[in-house]
Amino acid sequence: MLQTPGAAYGAWSILDALLAPTGVGTPFIFREPLGQAREVKVALSGLFGRFVARAYLERYFNLSIFAHLGSHTIDLDRRRKVKVTRLSRGDLPDWIACASDLSSLTVAEAKGCHDPGGPAKALARAWTQAGRIDVTAQGRKVTVKRIAIATRWGMAVAGPANAHLSVKDPLDEGEPIEPEEKDALFIGMLRLHIANLIRPLGHTELANALYALTQQRFPRRLQGDRDFARAALDAAPVGEVDKAAAMGGMIGGIVTRAGPVTDTGVTPDDQEALARLNLAPVFVGVERELIEAAIDADPQTVRTRLKQSVSPDEFARPDRAGGWIVPLGEERHIIGGT
Repeated sequence: MLQTPGAAYGAWSILDALLAPTGVGTPFIFREPLGQAREVKVALSGLFGRFVARAYLERYFNLSIFAHLGSHTIDLDRRRKVKVTRLSRGDLPDWIACASDLSSLTVAEAKGCHDPGGPAKALARAWTQAGRIDVTAQGRKVTVKRIAIATRWGMAVAGPANAHLSVKDPLDEGEPIEPEEKDALFIGMLRLHIANLIRPLGHTELANALYALTQQRFPRRLQGDRDFARAALDAAPVGEVDKAAAMGGMIGGIVTRAGPVTDTGVTPDDQEALARLNLAPVFVGVERELIEAAIDADPQTVRTRLKQSVSPDEFARPDRAGGWIVPLGEERHIIGGT
């Protein structure tokens, strides 16, 4: 949610208010329809569809590193001419993604659907969108798995009872590329993944430095950009997080149900107060050593760090991309007991 523009600053506790309680293996059911007007239903269906689709990709395709495409194509390594290439006009797919071992390159598009007739039309639209780009290296098309996902919500009342998740996921074969180009591709994706995560947490300068590394084509200037990124990493503030000294190895910030808290002066007492107000504060961060390896474009260190990541806290939850979510205040005891 943090990496989704706009949603990072919304009150995502709306999910708690709308979702019916479910257990393992039970369907994804809403208590009531998603709004009354059609435009509201379409907007919320699309927003929630992205969240569910990403969770599906992480769980069933083992993906953990995601680069958002938005409305424009992007460079992954301009110096090696590794980039996302637009093939036709129209909205681009939601993500290019890969696994934590820097493999399984994927192009994915998610659609929500509130149509009682089912998600077939939404899936077709998603598939068209997933085909609007190629990932290329020196002009050569790279092999990708294209995935279109469409979701239809089940309603507890006044709507379709059954929830559906429909997927189309063939492999699209490309041309062989050099190992250096392949490493540059995945490092570029990791840089964008980290930048998109830490920007809403208040680390704008470091995020911009990571973006710039993917766009630099001249070796001499690239070294200067790396030095600038390292300086931004060293200067990134470390807040006092619930007396957890291990958080000093992270770049991140505090997030509540109402969005990120970018003020670095939030004390442990403040965190306890946020927990008592049911704002569920957590610390979200990315390992400093992983960011340093991404800056240095060191794929072997990246793989090692992602494979050997050690939990900074007994209550921490990993995202398999060097990121951790650590509950704060009273929330620690709630999560630790479930």
